[in-house]
Amino acid sequence: MRLKTAVQHAVKAYQEGESEILEKLVAEEPGAMRYLLSMTYQDDPEKRNIAAKGIAFGSKHHPRLAKDLVRRLIWAMNDESGTNALTAPDVLVVLAEVNPEILLPMVPDMTRLTADPGLKDGLTQTLETVAEKCPGQVGERLSRSLKKRLRKGSAF
Repeated sequence: MRLKTAVQHAVKAYQEGESEILEKLVAEEPGAMRYLLSMTYQDDPEKRNIAAKGIAFGSKHHPRLAKDLVRRLIWAMNDESGTNALTAPDVLVVLAEVNPEILLPMVPDMTRLTADPGLKDGLTQTLETVAEKCPGQVGERLSRSLKKRLRKGSAF
């Protein structure tokens, strides 16, 4: 079975209450996370949520790949990217629940992106979850980022 087909099968199985198929697939096949990422842009909110959960499951087994996907989501939310990434915060919220540490390097960027009204609610929820699950680390990341920017001569 091709990987794309296997991902679609695992998502359907998850909808039917069989989450272990998706969990096993992303643990064994890192490439499944890329297919799941593409599913987070679908119209169906249930499928988007399942895809986000699959990415979160996979983040435990493939942290480097998950960090790359997070960077892509952050970039997609930037105005300069020219993309419509209004569903990206939904993925980050689920990641924050399952593997909040993976989001710590992106705290300053997520904080900055909360200025966008379309992203604010999801990113605020993500940041609150990371702060709750990683006590003290969100403030530390923001402080380090601000100090670094001030040394460069600009806080923004």
